Amino acid sequence: MQLIEEKTMSTSRWNDEKLDRLADLVSGIAQQVEGLTQRVEGLTQKLDETTNIANGNARVIQALADAMAEAAEERRAAAEERLEILRQIRQQQSEIRGMQTENHRMWEMLLSQRNQDDNPNT
Repeated sequence: MQLIEEKTMSTSRWNDEKLDRLADLVSGIAQQVEGLTQRVEGLTQKLDETTNIANGNARVIQALADAMAEAAEERRAAAEERLEILRQIRQQQSEIRGMQTENHRMWEMLLSQRNQDDNPNT
């Protein structure tokens, strides 16, 4: 008999008012879940946008790094070229000094020969 009474008491506790309150509570929870779902979707979209921006920034940074490396290589090549040009200039200057010395020696020989031709008695 006690089982019947407990079952009856349990059934009697869930009246329309309590069921309406439970339905309202479940409905409120459903609305909160829906709101949270929308917020998560919005945050996911913002995260995707932020990821795209970060990826774009990474590409720009990589392009700048590549450009800097290329510029450094060009500077190095230009410096090597300048050194080669300076080496050639020094070589030419040395050759010019040698030719000047040879010309001066020949000039002195010619002057000496002319002086002997002008003064055969000396």
